Amino acid sequence: MTTRQILLALALAILFAAIGYNSGRFWAYLIYAVAIAGIGALSLNLLIGFCGQITFAQGALIGVGAYSAAIAGNAGWGGFSLLVAGVVTALVSLLIGLPALRLRGLYFAISTLAAQFILVYFFKILQPLTNGVSGLVVKPLTLFGRPVANDQEYVVICIAILFLSWLFLARITRTDMGRAFLVVRESELVARGMGIDVSRAKAQAFLLSGFFAGICGALFAFTSRLANPEAFEIALSVDQTAMIIVGGLGSLTGSIVGAAFVTLLPEAIERLGEFLPVAGLVSAFREMAFGLLIILFLLLEPRGLVAFVRRLAARWSGKAKAPAKRAPAKTSNRAVTAQDGR
Repeated sequence: MTTRQILLALALAILFAAIGYNSGRFWAYLIYAVAIAGIGALSLNLLIGFCGQITFAQGALIGVGAYSAAIAGNAGWGGFSLLVAGVVTALVSLLIGLPALRLRGLYFAISTLAAQFILVYFFKILQPLTNGVSGLVVKPLTLFGRPVANDQEYVVICIAILFLSWLFLARITRTDMGRAFLVVRESELVARGMGIDVSRAKAQAFLLSGFFAGICGALFAFTSRLANPEAFEIALSVDQTAMIIVGGLGSLTGSIVGAAFVTLLPEAIERLGEFLPVAGLVSAFREMAFGLLIILFLLLEPRGLVAFVRRLAARWSGKAKAPAKRAPAKTSNRAVTAQDGR
């Protein structure tokens, strides 16, 4: 990651934060919704795309972060509730990841699916903490002794946290820890042969992934002002998985691009239905959209949108830099005659 890339990402973050801060509630909502989804996608891509640990419990982990932040925020912890959500979710993620020390592949994925349903069940039955199926009302986020007043201010906070999360994880993936993740993803046997502690690498991946999933859940709770079990069902895990597949597995930038694509797609379909005489089919198509997206990207572009854009850019720059073909030099009639007579 070069200084130029960091400055470009910072400029884009400032641009979108400025647009969201100076726009209406609807556009502010769309921008911070993409930012929050992007943080969740970053955490999931670290675990699946970089470390190769397939999980279906992402939605429930985001829910752990949401409830942790709601409880801490309602107790008056202010901005520290974000850290509380991250730490609590990291510990729960590590607990879910313990079977990965003995199980692999499909068997471990099924164990995370079980954890997804168990955690959502806990959200419903722990009435004193979560308020059950009715959901827990969340007080506004308080920073520096002042509550966040409106959606526009949440845009700035969410964009800032998204940028810092991307920057931190990009640094991590270029350390020995990040390189160990990649080796574990390719082959645990090779990783052990290289002297890598596979169990430690997996635990670190689950801790880091869980921490940022908790931050995602905390921001979700504060912006929606409600932590409800229905919001963290398996559908949220599917959405997050779609984001990293569409954006690109193993690409942090692709996680954000995929989050934007998947988050804004339902809105685009909704607006399309308003202009076309197919309003009755729009809701059905929205349900099929994510499944179709995953299938199409797996078949046509397995490396995601970012790889597709990079390939187009490389092809375009290659054409732009290609030297112009020189016209063949003219030869005199005498030279042609001499060549024909050889």
